[in-house]
Amino acid sequence: MKKKFWTIILIILVLAGAATAVYYIWFHKEYVEPEVLEPEVFNDFDEDLLIGLWKEDEVYYRYNDDGTAVTWDLADDVMEDEGTELDWTLENDVFTHYYKMEIGGMVPKVYYMKVLEMDSMIYDDGFGVDHKFVKVEELQLIQ
Repeated sequence: MKKKFWTIILIILVLAGAATAVYYIWFHKEYVEPEVLEPEVFNDFDEDLLIGLWKEDEVYYRYNDDGTAVTWDLADDVMEDEGTELDWTLENDVFTHYYKMEIGGMVPKVYYMKVLEMDSMIYDDGFGVDHKFVKVEELQLIQ
């Protein structure tokens, strides 16, 4: 008798669970999407602001509007015409330099743009080092 009682209780619980599931499926047809966390909002920088001559200490970069650039370091007694050529892209806040190797090929270096304004630029090299540049009108050499 006890076994029959517990079997009936078990059947009632299973049917109640099934009825509850059918109720929620039938009457709550709208599917509730789980909350999706949006990725970090990317800063969308105007790459036109990048065009020109930039200086950090004695390191210079000249960015051209065709996606090419050249860099040189006056501390190493290297002038612009002897500088290292590179290509660049700026997508959202990802600023990539593609250095042209003398033996052929390209070596990419990825930076993360933090500030890009008319006269100042700051980007992070991914290792916690910020590079802070100012825009200069022309190369200023101390004679």
